Amino acid sequence: MLWILLIINGLLLALNFGVFGNWERAEREPTRLKAEKNADKLKVLAPNVAHDMIDAASKKAVPPIACLELGGINTADAKSFEEKLKLLALGERQSRTEIAEVATNMVYLPSLGSKDAADKKAAQLKKLGLSEFYIVQDQSPLRWGISLGVFKTPEAAQTHLANLVKKGLKEARIAPRAVSSAKVVYRLLDITPEEKKSLDALKENQSGVEMHECTL
Repeated sequence: MLWILLIINGLLLALNFGVFGNWERAEREPTRLKAEKNADKLKVLAPNVAHDMIDAASKKAVPPIACLELGGINTADAKSFEEKLKLLALGERQSRTEIAEVATNMVYLPSLGSKDAADKKAAQLKKLGLSEFYIVQDQSPLRWGISLGVFKTPEAAQTHLANLVKKGLKEARIAPRAVSSAKVVYRLLDITPEEKKSLDALKENQSGVEMHECTL
């Protein structure tokens, strides 16, 4: 009786460890395959192929931006900006328009009395890291003063003035002064998420650029 029990236990262990094969699975697999629809068309994809398919599906899920405008670009800076835009190869999806923009709030330094004094002050401004300014040379009371920027709104002028004070330029002021300048606006169509990321990077590296969605 003892030997019979030992033999039965040995057989059960052998079945559990698969010595005689996995009968349950062997019986179940053909049945499962028959139940599959179009089982002959099933394909096993390599991991990299499956990953590419998932990426392609996610890109299709995000619709492109129908219309995007980039403005506030000076005509002097437009050429270099367009060279950067060429990297996106937008072709006919890109158009350019020039508009006249009038700003009435000037941040400035009062007249320094002479060209030499203005030039010396300009050299000091460059040491502070400032580059966007010009010496006023007309016949107005501001002659030989220095314009540090002209803005459409008083709020923008106040913000710029506060930044200058932080850099140590405490003598700057704000005054009304109408200045007309040509600005370039780029209209871009059907911008993909990847192209939008590139445009965001361009905007960060180009001061004064404004970007917003537009209507066709």
